[in-house]
Amino acid sequence: MSKLLSSLLMATFVAGLVTVGGASPAQDKKDVKKDTKDTKAPPAKAAGVVKVSEGKDGKFRFSVYDADEKFVGGSGPVGYATKEDAAKAIDGLKATLATAKIEYAKKDEKKTDK
Repeated sequence: MSKLLSSLLMATFVAGLVTVGGASPAQDKKDVKKDTKDTKAPPAKAAGVVKVSEGKDGKFRFSVYDADEKFVGGSGPVGYATKEDAAKAIDGLKATLATAKIEYAKKDEKKTDK
């Protein structure tokens, strides 16, 4: 009877450990994988692109597109004599934008004569 009581207590103890732990060893492995995914750095955003093209006038211009391929800016009507000049202008623009502050133009106050 003592062996039966010991076995019953041991089985109850083991069952209590599994219940308190809340998960079987197989579930623990799934949780570890899930936790690993949560600790990874967020995925890098896709980069935009700057396209340099030669116009009919022989000058080079650039257009800037975001990651969704939407136009966000460019050199406009200004043309550059060579691809290298256009590339230098792009590098200058990148350097300027990296440190530029945003300023909002003030509306001119309209004078009303009565």
